Amino acid sequence: MARFACFLPVLALSLQLGAQGAPEAPGAKGRADAPPTPALSANQGINPEDLIAARAYPYRPALQRDPFAAPSDAEQRNRGDLVDDIGVKGMVVSNGKPMAVVTDGRGNVRMLPIGYRFRDGELVAVGEKSVTFRQWDPNTTNTKVFRTVVKTFKREEGKR
Repeated sequence: MARFACFLPVLALSLQLGAQGAPEAPGAKGRADAPPTPALSANQGINPEDLIAARAYPYRPALQRDPFAAPSDAEQRNRGDLVDDIGVKGMVVSNGKPMAVVTDGRGNVRMLPIGYRFRDGELVAVGEKSVTFRQWDPNTTNTKVFRTVVKTFKREEGKR
């Protein structure tokens, strides 16, 4: 029985190789002719040293800005603000809807409704003394994992 266990895989392999048959003659029915491959010879004038020679290629960068420079204000403005850069000044009720009065990193003052989205978060609630944000990682699209940030109103510098 042990002899047959070794013999069966060899028999199966030989049957598969035998079924492939001999290669057909060129131009036989059902088989496409392969294009001839040119044989390289010393008579064709190809110098082997030209094949391995190092050539200088000029570097032509295609970037629009220096990758080591800090992004400009125009680039940052197009991307949106971060929750950490927002300063909360107060609350305004407009048409029965509470809106937060906030300042961004550039000093612009805006009134934002509940649901306003930032680059890394969203305005969730506006209260009497604070504003609540949901903040997530700006490098991901998963908004289900977040942290809650509560910012209290900042007192104006000229008032006492």
